[in-house]
Amino acid sequence: MILSHPLAWFDGIDFADADVTRARIAAEFDGWAPELTALVTDSDTAPVLRSIHELPDRHRWVRVPGVTLLGDAAHVTVPGGEGANIAMLDGAELGEAIAAQPDDLEAALASYEAVMFERSEAEAAAAHETVDLVFGTGAPHALASLFAGGDPVGDDVTQSR
Repeated sequence: MILSHPLAWFDGIDFADADVTRARIAAEFDGWAPELTALVTDSDTAPVLRSIHELPDRHRWVRVPGVTLLGDAAHVTVPGGEGANIAMLDGAELGEAIAAQPDDLEAALASYEAVMFERSEAEAAAAHETVDLVFGTGAPHALASLFAGGDPVGDDVTQSR
């Protein structure tokens, strides 16, 4: 389960008290099927705060000679299902850029970054859409509608839980 709140919200939870923490987290999913909230309330494992951090979707940096980034180091975003694929594509495209311009590393890095920045921006936006589809206000109906071949953002599926 995912909670999208500022870090300060979590400061008000005493994670050392597992029972209180479970109840507080389960309360965020009020109205969900009891079978789902029981995954939190009936767990024999104490909840653990695992923050998800992200860079802005349009993240860029000023070129530093001889250095570039790829994968999550270059474009960390919310988990959307494509992270490993994008990291591998980054590596392949970086290798191709260097192979295409072996005598001009700076030009190779700059050409790789130009393509990577555009792709990573699009992938970040898609990741946000995926997270919203799976965990947003229309969940789980929007996802079920998508799987059934319907419109995941239609009025009939974007009702609050």
